Amino acid sequence: MTKLITLVSALLLTLGMGTASAGVYSSNEVLNQAHYQFSKQQVLTMVDSSEVQTQLEALGVSPADAKSRINNMTQNELTALNEQMNNMPAGGIVGAIVTVLAVVALLDLLGVTDVYPFIRPINS
Repeated sequence: MTKLITLVSALLLTLGMGTASAGVYSSNEVLNQAHYQFSKQQVLTMVDSSEVQTQLEALGVSPADAKSRINNMTQNELTALNEQMNNMPAGGIVGAIVTVLAVVALLDLLGVTDVYPFIRPINS
């Protein structure tokens, strides 16, 4: 009886485990994902400012609804929003910040720096 239980347990463990699949990510994909996450965080931080919250409430939108919408934005929508913000008079610094972060991410990929813990150098 114990052999049967052991056999059934081993079968369940073996069949229950999924197969792991690993893929190769290009540097471009990693940079795009890092840029997307940074852009989303940047917009969410902007929504936290009192001026933006006042404007949202004046338009009848709660800050929680705005954050929910931002969290559900696709990469294309977020890119379009950031382009609009960069074209605004006070938004020019955003492009400089994104450029600096992209360069740092590229240096992380090359193994020169270790700023982002989720980026592994190419040659490791």
